[in-house]
Amino acid sequence: MSISIASNIISFMKIVETLCVVKRDNKLSNGESESDSDHGFKLCFLAMMVMPYLKEKADYTKILEMALVHDIVEARSGDISMSAQQNNPDLKAQKKAAEKEAIAYYKSVLPAPLNAKIYDLFMEYEARETREAKLVYALDKLEAHLQANWHKDGDVHYWGDCPNGHLYYEIAARKTPAPEEKALRFLNEEILDDLETLIYKLAQENMAKCGITL
Repeated sequence: MSISIASNIISFMKIVETLCVVKRDNKLSNGESESDSDHGFKLCFLAMMVMPYLKEKADYTKILEMALVHDIVEARSGDISMSAQQNNPDLKAQKKAAEKEAIAYYKSVLPAPLNAKIYDLFMEYEARETREAKLVYALDKLEAHLQANWHKDGDVHYWGDCPNGHLYYEIAARKTPAPEEKALRFLNEEILDDLETLIYKLAQENMAKCGITL
């Protein structure tokens, strides 16, 4: 039995390894494309950084586990950026269907109790009803916006090369999150609000430095 479980764990770790090669829109400071695993690693650190300063406490272990799991479906479905989904309901539906298939597949191949744990964490994150899920979702967006600004010391010209990349400039210039990113507004946490303010300020400074105006 233990050999069978170990074999299943190794198979799943191969799925996890795939996150190291799934690329995102964001660029790293050295110009390379960010991977899902890069993002997940930094998201976990960001969660650790903000936890001591939350006014309303949350389950830290669950937050870290959820941060690790939140993009796991993309090892099977791939990543479709927020900007690419803009005004494309078919692509959004395709993304949701692929993610639903992926998490169901993981649940079927992992041994108990790991299968239920990973499935439940992902579904809780997707529902965004618990405080932990809302926090991870908000931190996910903050980390992504922050990383977007670190390409080659603030060169944000590359945003324009992304699908519907103008959206990134518009959001930064107006300091207006996309509708699906507004969970941050309902958490009432000063540390998150301060991070958001500084990240938008950085984005606007980078746009000015690059001579990008709307």
